[in-house]
Amino acid sequence: MRWCMGGAKRTGRWRFYFLFFCLVAAGGAGWAWSQGLIGKGGGTAKAQSQPERRVAVVVATAQDRPMPVRIEALGTVEPQVTVTIRSRVASQVTSVAFEDGAVVNKGDLLFQLDPREVDAQILQARATLAKDKTQLEKALRDMERYSGLAARNTVSQVTLDDARTTADAQKATVDQDEANLKALEVQRTYYDIRSPASGRLGVAAVRPGAVIRVDDTLATVRQIKPIYVAFGVPEHYLRDIRAAQNDAKVEIALQGSKDVVGDGRISVIDNTVDPQTGTLMVRAVFENADERLWPGTLGAVSVTLRMESGVVSVPAEAVQSGQSGTFVFVVENDTAHVRPVTMARTVDGYAVITAGLKGGEVVVTDGQLSLREGSRVSVKGAAASTPAPGA
Repeated sequence: MRWCMGGAKRTGRWRFYFLFFCLVAAGGAGWAWSQGLIGKGGGTAKAQSQPERRVAVVVATAQDRPMPVRIEALGTVEPQVTVTIRSRVASQVTSVAFEDGAVVNKGDLLFQLDPREVDAQILQARATLAKDKTQLEKALRDMERYSGLAARNTVSQVTLDDARTTADAQKATVDQDEANLKALEVQRTYYDIRSPASGRLGVAAVRPGAVIRVDDTLATVRQIKPIYVAFGVPEHYLRDIRAAQNDAKVEIALQGSKDVVGDGRISVIDNTVDPQTGTLMVRAVFENADERLWPGTLGAVSVTLRMESGVVSVPAEAVQSGQSGTFVFVVENDTAHVRPVTMARTVDGYAVITAGLKGGEVVVTDGQLSLREGSRVSVKGAAASTPAPGA
């Protein structure tokens, strides 16, 4: 009896498992049929009907066109002439003949000092000169008279020689008086201080009534029309700069603004290269008629040395860097291929390619991170076309 009951229980469990597996199999078959894996042409047809995965990219066409050879550097505006005006005498300031920040020309009166003492010395020197000239005239008359008497043997030769010596000594005294007077007249010019150069003044360091000493600073004048822009370039550009010095076009974009001044020309190339930095200091001169360039201002300097024709260029973002160097993705028949290239420089957002690419080829400018050799691509747009740099 026990055996019969145990067998019945086992038989019931097997029937339950069998029904459960049948239901699962039926459900799986129904899902496969609904998905078209069976009963609608099989799984192979479904897999073939799925679209091929492609990487969406933005492309641009490599251009064969003239490109400038350009140097970019940070420049500083410097005055061509900077003169610190100092006092050459000790005196009192009687007047200041300019307003702070005024534009002056060479020779304009800037300061007047109290000249009364030196004027009195000049009057004294003139009187002394007049007196000694009178004595010289008397000595010359005596020498002439003694010469006539000596010719008639009325006076001795010694008397004539003494008269001649007296006249020569008096002439030397007159020469000394004239030199003293000239020195005082030169010193008198120190009391009327004039601008040594044309330019713009700063703030006067003294005011009327101030007592100044020798070598005290009174003001500073800086020439800003024309004006220099100084910038450093790597030493390997020396030959190119010297070759293009007269024809190079120099521009400066002022820092913090969109103002660009573009009438510069290379004026001075320093006579030595800094051995610590390997840079060469260059100065460009700008006419600066409208005074847009101000001493001490910083700006981005652009020096266009020449135009190169027949140069292949692509947008700079198309060039990628890898362990083996620079490369681009070239699109051919909707397939991306890795192409090693040699890049010479970038100009206005364009990379100049000297090897590995030719004009008319299509390169990827966006979407490179999802690409590898042989990836299938779909073009979702093209890079905006811009004028050639330097055009």
